[in-house]
Amino acid sequence: MRPQTISLDTTIIQAAWVAVAAFLLTVASLLLQPAFARAALWPANAILVGLLLRHGAPVRPLSWALMGVGLLLARLSLGAVPAQALAGGLADLAGVGVAWLILARFWPLDNLRTPRAVVRMLLAGLSAAAVTVALGLLTGFWRPPATALLENIVGSVFGQWLGYCLFLLPILLLPGMAPSGADRRHRDRGLLQHLWDWPARMPGFLLAASLALCFLLGGPGALLLPFAALLYCTHAYQQWTAAWLALLSALGVLLGFEAGWALVPGGLLSLFAWSRISLQMGVLLLMIVPLLMSSALAARSDLIVSLNRALDHDDLTQALSRPAFTRGAQEYLQRVPPAPYGNGLMMLDIDHFKLLNDQHGHAAGDNVLREFSRTIRDAIRPEDLFGRLGGEEFGLMLPDCSPEDAAEIAERLRACVEKIRLYLDSDEPLRLTVSIGIVHDRQGPPAGLAKLLSHADQALYQAKSQGRNRYCVHGAEEAEEAGGEAEPSPT
Repeated sequence: MRPQTISLDTTIIQAAWVAVAAFLLTVASLLLQPAFARAALWPANAILVGLLLRHGAPVRPLSWALMGVGLLLARLSLGAVPAQALAGGLADLAGVGVAWLILARFWPLDNLRTPRAVVRMLLAGLSAAAVTVALGLLTGFWRPPATALLENIVGSVFGQWLGYCLFLLPILLLPGMAPSGADRRHRDRGLLQHLWDWPARMPGFLLAASLALCFLLGGPGALLLPFAALLYCTHAYQQWTAAWLALLSALGVLLGFEAGWALVPGGLLSLFAWSRISLQMGVLLLMIVPLLMSSALAARSDLIVSLNRALDHDDLTQALSRPAFTRGAQEYLQRVPPAPYGNGLMMLDIDHFKLLNDQHGHAAGDNVLREFSRTIRDAIRPEDLFGRLGGEEFGLMLPDCSPEDAAEIAERLRACVEKIRLYLDSDEPLRLTVSIGIVHDRQGPPAGLAKLLSHADQALYQAKSQGRNRYCVHGAEEAEEAGGEAEPSPT
């Protein structure tokens, strides 16, 4: 009974917030542009679809029903005739449903950081806009004058579509819905961090200046003034920042022209019929091109990150490759100022690995390497470097780690490996052990990475010669002083 109660409560809560969101968004959109036939922008449906997609959970029939109630009550609260309020609510509900079905069911957005995702949202928005306007005409919600029927139909479709183009992607890209991949360049910093960096402020200042010139100069070319600055922003900022700057710019241009802020030689720029459609098309291009370019740059950055990871990591074990490990270890050793506790370096070697390969085959050996690597990676700190140096030999760099801590870590890793059980070609599990050699850069005169690796290799050889399944510290006079008193386990 308890799972059903939780499911019912979750459905009711989801339906409630969807209804409240639909009501508030519709009221705000109606206050912004109350006349449907002259609407240059309708943001409510797009924002509602974005919230539903961000939520991720399936939208239940109760949610759709209460969403329709919210859309109806929003129009009634502003004095609409009940019949028109019902028809308008149904039209908006159908548009939201079409966009959500396309993007959540038939054509899901698997990765927002690609131009393909932007194209999908554009097509889904256009389909939803066409359905909304068509249903509004069929239900009699909208009765345009016969003399301007085509112009008003096209303008209303563009107004609905413009809402999806402007709001959908910025809402989906808000922090908290982190896309796959990581952009590690300057573009990956947040908007607030850009405010404290003068070079990073420049694209934003240029965009603000170009928007001001757009309204001060006016004329047919005014829409192109912020275009270059927006393209600059797509190169300077991460994708979600560029999307929101494009949204704010498009809103400013659209609402500014609608309010008559743009001057022309003969006075104010009048917007009626096809002139408003021309403005809508210009704003669409002003928004779409930077979004496509920003997503293309994000996809390119993700590809570079994945290629770098493929180059820096061993494909079998997912540990760092030898060049990547040595490069990272040298950076730790040459860090200024040096780490307070110094740096520890280990070499780890799986005991009797060649015998295991001969007895069970190379496929079993690969499974052993994968499981060993996973065990070590799960047991170390995020800042530690773990790399495969060759064959069954691995290296581990421990930055800012005292000699005592390095010995404790080595014993913990040895115990973790000893607990591994692999079932290969028999019912008897295969057990693993590891020998570890440790060196610390504070134990003697300053030495480079090559020398430290040589010392760690000597300590590893000492651990092997003393019976395996233990660790030894370079420079210790006796193996017991290193703490490696564990008895070897049969493999």
